[in-house]
Amino acid sequence: MIVMKELSKTFPDNVTAVKNISLHIAPGESVGLIGANGAGKTTLIKLICGMCKPTSGYLRVFGEDPLRRSKNSPPIGLVSGAVITDGYNYHYGHASAVLQDDIELSLNLEIVGNIYRIPKTLRLRRTDDLTKAFGLNDLLHYRVNQLSLGQRMKAELAAVLLLAPKLLILDEPFIGVDAASRQTMRNMLRSLAAKNDTTVILTTHNVLEAEQICSRILLLDSGTLAYNGSIDRLKRSHIGLNRVRASFDDMPPDLGDMPVARYTAENTCMTIEYDVSNISSRDLSGYLIKGSRLSDIIIEKPTVEQIIREIYKEEQNGNDDKC
Repeated sequence: MIVMKELSKTFPDNVTAVKNISLHIAPGESVGLIGANGAGKTTLIKLICGMCKPTSGYLRVFGEDPLRRSKNSPPIGLVSGAVITDGYNYHYGHASAVLQDDIELSLNLEIVGNIYRIPKTLRLRRTDDLTKAFGLNDLLHYRVNQLSLGQRMKAELAAVLLLAPKLLILDEPFIGVDAASRQTMRNMLRSLAAKNDTTVILTTHNVLEAEQICSRILLLDSGTLAYNGSIDRLKRSHIGLNRVRASFDDMPPDLGDMPVARYTAENTCMTIEYDVSNISSRDLSGYLIKGSRLSDIIIEKPTVEQIIREIYKEEQNGNDDKC
């Protein structure tokens, strides 16, 4: 599906946004592209879509150079929550910003179907399914410029999915979308990924959303690939410290020689940080229960977002050491 080797992009102002990235994205895979502002996410997406030319390296999408896509190449769907443009854009065979502001949503969907020569029966069925799924039925006769940002994002995603793209790229698609609609969009994307017929690339600052939708994480840092792997492997390789918050009916127990990283005790409450490779949560909890009258206990594991922050710190410290 997508193959890149030593891919780089340097702009005329000598800013290198993408540095020697090599990776493979398989058909039907769902991948989360995560990174801070300026990490190179948008540039990498533009390279995949053929919207800019790489400075060096190798890139193929559907076995083709994105800059020279054939007419018969499968469509690429691109939805961006960061940039809203007015009009239809089929540059190099990908559909982007497919909504026209001054006409009704229903006519927008009809035009998209006609441009891509989707048979009328199929177009109407897909339109009905998508507008129901995204709660757009009552908005079909609204002009696009009458929609809220969240409504527009759902409409843009519905319009792109109308094409049944084999590659769907979502650049911050949840901007301005309410919580209920976010869940609807996440469910739709999980369904696409589960069927293995659409490859999904999601860029987001919300790690929880990437965790809920994607099977693999690509972490970009200053244009380089800092991590490439499954979320489970990310958790295992950067476990970090678990934390226990415990309350007692009497004084907290003495931890003595228990292999914990650190702990604090105040009155009848105790906070303990520990490495699960040294002591399991079960053994530590058992010790606390046996040692005193435990009234409440909460075990907190590091989140993926916390783990990614730690990776960034490690990368930054590594760069500082090189200076």
